[in-house]
Amino acid sequence: MVAGALALSIGMGTGVATAEWDWGGDLRVRVTDLKDIPMTVPAEVDQLFNRTRTRLWASYAFSEDIQFNGRLMNEFRFYDKDRQYTRDHDPLGEIVPDLLYVDINNLAGGRVDLRLGRQELIYGTGNILLNGTPRDGSRSLFYNAIKASVALGPEHSVDLLAIYNEAKDSLTLNREPQLTLIEHDEAAAGLYGRYEGVEDMPLEYYWIYKEEKDRSYPRQGIEADADFHTVGVRAAPDWGRWSANLEMAVQRGSQEEDDLKGELLDASVTLRPDMWGETRPAFTAGFYYLSGNEGGTADNEGWRPVFSRWPQFSELYAYGFIGSEFGVAGWSNLKAPFVGLDMKPSPSTSLKLRYHRMYADERDGPGNGDLRGDLLTAVLGVNLAENLRGHLWAEFLDPGHYHARGADDAHFLRANIEYSF
Repeated sequence: MVAGALALSIGMGTGVATAEWDWGGDLRVRVTDLKDIPMTVPAEVDQLFNRTRTRLWASYAFSEDIQFNGRLMNEFRFYDKDRQYTRDHDPLGEIVPDLLYVDINNLAGGRVDLRLGRQELIYGTGNILLNGTPRDGSRSLFYNAIKASVALGPEHSVDLLAIYNEAKDSLTLNREPQLTLIEHDEAAAGLYGRYEGVEDMPLEYYWIYKEEKDRSYPRQGIEADADFHTVGVRAAPDWGRWSANLEMAVQRGSQEEDDLKGELLDASVTLRPDMWGETRPAFTAGFYYLSGNEGGTADNEGWRPVFSRWPQFSELYAYGFIGSEFGVAGWSNLKAPFVGLDMKPSPSTSLKLRYHRMYADERDGPGNGDLRGDLLTAVLGVNLAENLRGHLWAEFLDPGHYHARGADDAHFLRANIEYSF
C-alpha cells in the first residue's frame, strides 16, 4: 500500500507545471521516572530513562490537488541500570518512515479527498482511533491506510477507512528485533462521520470492523484470531460557558468459542465561568466506563481497545494494564469518575489538574477488590519561544485493593522539551 502510494505520486508528477518542496523537523527530549507502578499481575514498574526523538519531514506538491508527504523518525533511550533495566535503544539504531503518503484532492467534483499510504488518524477524543503503534509509546502513531474523505453536504462528511498494520514493520531501516509496534498483525475497515447540522451540537458516528491475528488469549493460554465490530456515537455540545461530551459505543464479535460483547461510556461536562481574569479557568467533571470480562460466562464482555492504546487520561496508569490481555495502555475493565481544572496561569503557560477515582468493572486483579486507586495528575505546559515548548508532568497513585496487597504509592514524573524547525 505504502509503496503503491509513493509510485502513484511520482507517476502523477509527470507533465505538471507547478512543483514545490517544503521540509522541516523536530527534536524531543524527555526524562521520565516511573516508580512502583502496580500492574495487573503482582509486580511493579520501576524505571528511570531518557528518550530522545528526532524527526525530519519533506513534502512535494505536484499541483494544488496532489501532494506527497514523508517523514523519517528515530528515537533512542538510555536507562538507569540501578533500576529495572531495559536494553538501551542505540542512537540511529532504527530509522522509521512514520509518515509516507500522497494526497489526491478534489475528486468527484470536489466532493472526495484521498490519502493513500502511511498516515496518522486521530478522531474524537481518541477513545477509538488514535494510535496504530501502541508498543512504541509516543514514538509513533501511524497506520498503513487508505482514507477517503467524502463530503455528503455542507454540514455532513464521512471518512471511509481501510487499515493494515504489522507487528514488525517491513519499512523500518536497521530494525531492532526487540522493538515491535504491536503484538500481532491487524486489519480494519470502517467509517467515521461528522454532522454539524444541529446548532451548537456537533455529532459524530462510527463503525469499525477489526481483525487481530494471533491475539493473546489468557483465558485459555493460547493465541487466537479475534474479529469484532465497534459501533458508536458522540455528541459534543458547546453553549459558551457550558460544554459537554457524551460518547457511547458497543462491540460485538468473536474469538475462538467466545462471543465478544464490550461497552464504552464517556461523559463529561465543563463550565468556563467569567472569573479569575485571563487565567480562563475551566472546571470539568465526568465518568469513564469500559466494560470488564465477567467471570463464569461463555462470553467475553471486556471492552477491546480498537486503536486507542495510548495514555488517554493517565501516563502512569497506562502501565497498570501490563499483564492483562491487551498489555500496556490496554484500557478495559474500568469505571472512573473524575473532576478537574484547566487554566492559564500566564499567557505562555497552561495548567491541567485532574483527580480520578478508579475502579475495575470486574474483579480480575491480583488483589481482592475492585478499587484500582486514587489518581492525581498535574501538567504544566510552557511555551518558551516560537518553536520551543516544554512541560512538566506529575502523577501520583494511591493503589487500591484491586492490586496486590501492600502495593506502594506510585508516581510518574516527566520533564519534556521540544524544538521544531
